[in-house]
Amino acid sequence: MNELSTFKGRYEPDEPIKLHLIHRTDADHFVWKIFHLERKLRQGTEPILSSDFCFFLPPMREGGYGVEITLCKENQPLMQLQTAVNVGGSMVRYGFLSDFLPEDDFDVETMAKYHIDHVQFYDWSWRHDTLIAPCNEYQDMMGKKNQLSVIRQKIAACHERGMLAMAYGAVYAASHPFWERHPEWGLYGAEEHPMTFIDTFYYMDLESPWREHLMEQYLNAISQVGFDGIHMDTYGEPKRARNIHGEIRCLENEFPNFIEDTNIFLKGSGVIPHLIFNNVGTWPAEKTRDIPQDAVYMELWAPMAHYRHLRQAVCMGGNHPIVLAAYPAPFRTDTPERALRSELFLSFAIALLGATQLFLGEENAVVTQGYYADYSVLNADQQAWIKLYQDFFVRYADLLYDMTLRDVTLTHCGGDNVEYQFDFPFSVDGDAEKIWITLRESEQYKLIGLVNLCGNVEDYWNTGKNAPIEQTNLLIHVLVERSPRGVWYATPDTENGHPLSLDYQSKLTNFGNEIVFQIPKLFYCGMVWIEM
Repeated sequence: MNELSTFKGRYEPDEPIKLHLIHRTDADHFVWKIFHLERKLRQGTEPILSSDFCFFLPPMREGGYGVEITLCKENQPLMQLQTAVNVGGSMVRYGFLSDFLPEDDFDVETMAKYHIDHVQFYDWSWRHDTLIAPCNEYQDMMGKKNQLSVIRQKIAACHERGMLAMAYGAVYAASHPFWERHPEWGLYGAEEHPMTFIDTFYYMDLESPWREHLMEQYLNAISQVGFDGIHMDTYGEPKRARNIHGEIRCLENEFPNFIEDTNIFLKGSGVIPHLIFNNVGTWPAEKTRDIPQDAVYMELWAPMAHYRHLRQAVCMGGNHPIVLAAYPAPFRTDTPERALRSELFLSFAIALLGATQLFLGEENAVVTQGYYADYSVLNADQQAWIKLYQDFFVRYADLLYDMTLRDVTLTHCGGDNVEYQFDFPFSVDGDAEKIWITLRESEQYKLIGLVNLCGNVEDYWNTGKNAPIEQTNLLIHVLVERSPRGVWYATPDTENGHPLSLDYQSKLTNFGNEIVFQIPKLFYCGMVWIEM
């Protein structure tokens, strides 16, 4: 195994960059280079200390950076390895933990190499109404065994690895014994019938004393266990319910106030709140998105099943950091190869839209359904490819997650639009058998994203995928206001994601100056950026 990886999911600005190198070569030194987009910023040489060791690179300012190293023996290069470095910033790269029995912290170490910086501790609590167990060893409401001492150890490991630990805490779920003690706090359907989820969790009324009770539970999780914040979960249903008196509760109006009140309550208790609220199926993101949170988090389910729905979801999040909980079922239901291709397409499409994806967690595992504890473990090939893609997203984070880049896909190409023209079959919605295009612009950059769906006959984001048909010599025309500083192409599929400078020709058209350039090869995914 030969691998270069990060020790932390996120580094602070001006913090030395600790990296981890494993190799099986007889190299005696390596040359390192740090890149920001296409620019090489720094370079140096370090001795090889052993086959498995950590070393430090100089501190960097806030941003995403690529790191490439060349292993050498005497003056002969033997091998190149790469990773990326996530320094500061507001984007949330969300992962999960769900196993809380004694073990080492390889799970947290592994998440660091994928650059996870927020970790949801899924189903860590004793009861949804009483989060902290009265003893060290206990079973949660689903029968899963946990240990409080292990949870605290994993929180400490997350902090050492540059990650925030988020305590799962459903906003309206209680156990049956708790509901029996407080039936007046419950939510009801017809004829005073209590509402339940999977016959286990009793829905509670956020306009009852449950509200203050739950906020106290959240505070206890932070102050007594050591969590940094709360993952405020919902189940999508109900959207309307009745209280004990038969009065209608419209939950989409109650959620925003509850998030804001929790924020105020935690601040008033001396806590810096980190909150993430689950908008199931994107509902009701348009109501909750502007309330202070670390990110707008949306869990995607049917009928949001097609590639085009990814853009719709991101648009609902507004101009905020966005996390899409898009659980890749093919890792559970399809072959390893088809599952991997599906995830590469999906994760790249989400990144091109300026969002991140929750799917990685534990030790090289992915969540494929709503119950995280039933995760699937990646094989070695899947791990390598997914690391390449996650490295790519961090390396080019200052493009992909630049909130000044507007999505102009639906207004600047196709039909009568002439700003971008493509001499190959393309789609703006992820149609089958075409290259899926995403276009984003700012005053400084134009970004063109490409996902190669040629060779696939449907457009569902959560099904296994065929190997794409490789595309070559793709010609693109772009209208520009002035001569660009340069045009670059990068793909995680080749050259470790290193950018390629593209030559272009300029010509005068009826609508202004146009540049024409060619992408030499597209296998899975790639992107072009034009710096003006």
